[in-house]
Amino acid sequence: MLRLFLGLFLVMTLGLVLALQTVERTFDVLLDNQMQRYNREAVRGQAWTLVEQLRELDGPARERQLETVRPHYGLGLTLVGADQLALSVREKAELAQGLLVIRDKYTQYIASIDDGSQLLSIKLPPEPSLMSFYLVGAYLMIAVLIGFVLFFWVRPHWRDLEKLRMAAERFGDNDLSSRIQLSKRSNIRDLSEHFNLMAARIEGLIANQRELTNAVSHELRTPIARLSFELDQLKQQPDPAQNRELIADMYADLGELEEMVSELLTYASLERGATVITWESIQAGSWLDSVVGSVALEAEAAGVQLLIVECQIEQVRIEPRFMARAVINLLRNAIRYADGRVEVSLVRRADHYEVRVNDDGPGVPVDGRERIFEPFSRLDASRDRRTGGFGLGLALVRRVSQSHGGQVEVSDSPWGGASFRMTWAHLD
Repeated sequence: MLRLFLGLFLVMTLGLVLALQTVERTFDVLLDNQMQRYNREAVRGQAWTLVEQLRELDGPARERQLETVRPHYGLGLTLVGADQLALSVREKAELAQGLLVIRDKYTQYIASIDDGSQLLSIKLPPEPSLMSFYLVGAYLMIAVLIGFVLFFWVRPHWRDLEKLRMAAERFGDNDLSSRIQLSKRSNIRDLSEHFNLMAARIEGLIANQRELTNAVSHELRTPIARLSFELDQLKQQPDPAQNRELIADMYADLGELEEMVSELLTYASLERGATVITWESIQAGSWLDSVVGSVALEAEAAGVQLLIVECQIEQVRIEPRFMARAVINLLRNAIRYADGRVEVSLVRRADHYEVRVNDDGPGVPVDGRERIFEPFSRLDASRDRRTGGFGLGLALVRRVSQSHGGQVEVSDSPWGGASFRMTWAHLD
């Protein structure tokens, strides 16, 4: 606090002194003519009286007259020659007009006596010797008052900044739950709220990264272990026919790993915001037909009837690649669990688009409807990929929907199965 206080104090004090000096000099220049008229009028009466007393006298008599009146005026009265004063053209013109010439910051006044070479010089008494001391004292008093006011202004700011510093220090020491709460009257409340938002975002990203890393390591063990086992079997198997079966299984495991890595890369790019969403306006019907067509063979192989029941719009504005990936994941999920029927629709509501996928499978329990959108989460305890999948498909759907300004949710379908509803904002 001391450094902050001293810095502000010096800046404000020096700034005030410089401002006062600048204002004083500026107004001296701007008001010079008015000040000359004012001071000339203030001294004009005394100068006229003295000149009238001296005009009819000669040189020595004038000196004696000044000696007589000098104690009664309290002014510095002297007779000077015009050639001693080095009068400027302007000053000569003023004397010719019968005006007083003003010099030395309004402390010396020169008057013409008889249009001759001798002039009367009138000097005001000097300022008291303590005037400079009083001026310094005044500036010191101003500095003390500034420091007093500044202290009470800086103190709450410093206190709030210190709270913010300590919260940032705790956060840097891996206390990711560290937050700061300030009064609504605090001038840095907005800064503290931005810090809290940043801290919450970082905490969530780190927690998700840890969860994802743990889940990935767990998920990769199974296909890698199978590959290792199959390689060992391949070394020990002399029968070429059985070798071909093992090689086919190995290719299947490699395909599984490749698919998992692809899902992971897509999910990670959306999760950390590294992917730029490029919106495009495309033909809604053709796009939905192509998406459904990409999983038609899977549905046929599973004995599931896949239908587009509604597409009310002509154009839709999306990022085609990611949105197609999300809808395909919804369809594959529905095909995996459906008994024999899956329906998909694309409609536009008041302020959003909506894709809905319904199936006639077992549905999703209410207590698991939020958990299924978390990465590597499965409600099916089986590790068989034909029933459990990777646990990334629905998590990817949620990330795609969020990147489009929407959301995804699951409820019951009209046939008792699952109904997935994905929405996103329209920008057209």
